[in-house]
Amino acid sequence: MSGGDFLLLFLDDGLTPPRGWMRLRDGAVIARGGAGAVPPPADEAGDPDRDGDERVVLIVPGEDVVIHWIELPALSPAQAIAAARLAAGEVSAAPAERLHVALGAAGGETRAVALVAPERMAAWLAQAQALGLDPDAVLPEPLLLLPPEEGIVRWAQGGLHLLRGPAVALAAEPALAALMADGSIVAVDDAAVEAGLGAALAAAPLDLRQGPFARRRRWRIDWPLVRRLALLGGFILLAILAVQIVLILKYSFAADRLEREVAGVARSALPRVATIDDAPSQLSGRLAELRGAGLGFSASAAAVFAAVRDTANVELSALAFDEGGALRVTATAADAADIAALARRIEAAGFAVDSGDVRPGGGRQIAEITVRGR
Repeated sequence: MSGGDFLLLFLDDGLTPPRGWMRLRDGAVIARGGAGAVPPPADEAGDPDRDGDERVVLIVPGEDVVIHWIELPALSPAQAIAAARLAAGEVSAAPAERLHVALGAAGGETRAVALVAPERMAAWLAQAQALGLDPDAVLPEPLLLLPPEEGIVRWAQGGLHLLRGPAVALAAEPALAALMADGSIVAVDDAAVEAGLGAALAAAPLDLRQGPFARRRRWRIDWPLVRRLALLGGFILLAILAVQIVLILKYSFAADRLEREVAGVARSALPRVATIDDAPSQLSGRLAELRGAGLGFSASAAAVFAAVRDTANVELSALAFDEGGALRVTATAADAADIAALARRIEAAGFAVDSGDVRPGGGRQIAEITVRGR
């Protein structure tokens, strides 16, 4: 138990008023109250400079708590408490499942184990809470004695003697205490006990308030943490917004660059007198002008040339493309059948063909063929 500020409340059976209280600051007693007295709140203790970290400790009768030191190997907390319950069953007349078993912290070869009736624990805590106190720890009275390195110290308290040694902590009647101490006993008075209270509390080997009687932490809002989280959330939102703004600017600059490139292409393709207002539509119009009406000159001429290439004995003597998108072809061939084959091949390429009359001329057959898009 760390810290130097304590409020000690001495209880008996959990039903009668407290036997008294002590308030410690840095290990020294600064205030006390007698039997039946209720300690004042910490902020009324007459010390305006205290920092508010006072720990409330219930001091309960030693005769109601049995403390043993047992050997336990390195175990997990759950395994250690299970092993402590098994050991408690061997040293207690009552079944271990009917006892509250408190296990001390690991240190050295042995660990302290305390056995107490659950009804007693519940009564002590209930009385403290009725007084408006939520104890941080519950200690049996023998643990108020600071153990010597060797031997046993004895503190006469009421009609009992409290004994404390390196592995001894109990309350017994004077005659029984003398027998258990085996003669190696040193008596201490109230002044000596009070002088060592701070060190004894700091070195307490166990706390009865554990397991089902552990202190429940009260939930409260950590406003500094809330503010930090809100600030962090604000920074995250700002970062997301900044990323979106950067992307918008990037896309805007890229679009402007593309528009400038299209305008440059349009200036090179359109007549110099043209004003570039809508480059895509102006380029499309210019392309339509160059291509011509219908399916355009290039597509029509390509289909005719391919048909001539694939038809034997056929030649072209004239070729004209009018504004209506019609390609007029003058073809010569050895006979009319070759001209008919040429017309069929042009039609097969997806065009409408209008063949004129075949007439002789220069020893060959001549025909006028008009080709249009379908």
